Amino acid sequence: MKDSNKRRRSVWIDSALIITIITLVSITLLLIVNVMKTKDTSSTKQVTHEVIPAPKQKVSVESSTSPYPGIKNLSEKANESQYPFVIRYPLTEYDGFNQQVLDSVDELKTAYANKQQKKNRVSKLDVSFETLQHLSGNYSFVMQAVTYFADQDSHKEIQTFHINPETGDELTIEDIVDHDLEKLKRIASVVRNEIYHSPSLQDDVIKESVWQPTEPMWVNYRNFALTDDSLILYFGTGEFTKKQAGPATVEIPLRKLNSFLAKEFQVATEDNKKEKTIALTFDDGPDPNYTVRILETLEKYNAKATFFMLGNRVHSYPSIAKKVAEAGHEIGNHSWNHPSLTGVTDVALQSEVKGTSDIIEAITGQPATVFRPPYGAVDDRVRESTKLPVVLWNVDTLDWEHHDPELLLEHVMEATRAGSIILMHDIHKSTADGLDAVLENLQSQGYKFVTVSEMDDY
Repeated sequence: MKDSNKRRRSVWIDSALIITIITLVSITLLLIVNVMKTKDTSSTKQVTHEVIPAPKQKVSVESSTSPYPGIKNLSEKANESQYPFVIRYPLTEYDGFNQQVLDSVDELKTAYANKQQKKNRVSKLDVSFETLQHLSGNYSFVMQAVTYFADQDSHKEIQTFHINPETGDELTIEDIVDHDLEKLKRIASVVRNEIYHSPSLQDDVIKESVWQPTEPMWVNYRNFALTDDSLILYFGTGEFTKKQAGPATVEIPLRKLNSFLAKEFQVATEDNKKEKTIALTFDDGPDPNYTVRILETLEKYNAKATFFMLGNRVHSYPSIAKKVAEAGHEIGNHSWNHPSLTGVTDVALQSEVKGTSDIIEAITGQPATVFRPPYGAVDDRVRESTKLPVVLWNVDTLDWEHHDPELLLEHVMEATRAGSIILMHDIHKSTADGLDAVLENLQSQGYKFVTVSEMDDY
């Protein structure tokens, strides 16, 4: 009897154990299935957010020798496809350069396929490039990508790449201006002036939009090409021109930039043919009496000048500041209260500089284009406080000290040469009294009066 009970207990225990194992296995399998379902669901959700790649298609690749040493021309074609394209691009023996180009080509393909899938229109991508060479041995490759759609509209992009095929070094805008941000500020000023007056852009340029994309930041000037004669800058569609005009191209002769360039990129000039230009500058205004008289004298001699204004005086005499702008003169920032900026705090420095730029633009409707620190006191901190080029002077009339119209003329005649930047102040009666004689004398010597930004070197 005892043995029988033992056997029954043993069978019961074995059965319970088997049931427990089966239950645990079932639960485990159920958990695994649920996890797999979760993964599948997660995977499905992720796919809906991914960029759908272009379908695989037959692409032919051809390579040819370029007339430029060290360069190969590659051409990819996909004609029998929903996504036809022709893409031409350069390759060199340098992996880093090649990777930049190939990455750009891949981005163009992906963007093209995505646009086509979204718009569901027959289209074509055509990418070509132009090679420009500089005497330094550097190549600039200007790659133009045009996407055509069935309804005849198109989209154009321009991107540039640079390399010295002998060294493998990439040419940058920093190299061209000798890594000097102050020189880039001056180039930016020349670029804006070119944009405003370019016959090829005049019908399409939106003047109030020019300032931001041309600010002196390295990234704004990365898309460029360099030739023996010119620096060519490329800006995107709609940055400061009407969208239908496409990308904007601005070509600046190197002779206009010569003094802002690193030595290896400067061009030879004939100084004997150089125009006798000088810049008249007036500080510390505007003034309700003397600035107005000075404007009248300048108009008499058809002379343009640069007025470095104080923010507090623009605030006090806004109508006079507007008159200066309306007369076509250049307006510069001269701080708000005329402190020595090298001795003020960072907060005060920003307030002095930015506050003045802000009020000049608000009152006159045009931004200040140059900056002159009071007393000529400038250091790296002051230079970095503004994106405007810092402009000093090389002829000091000392009108603030002697207050004598005759001495004003004497100082000007004694020191002025072609390229001079003459310092005066439009808050002194003696300067307003003596300016006529100064301009008459200088004009008789063949000098032309221009703004600071119009000078070849300032």
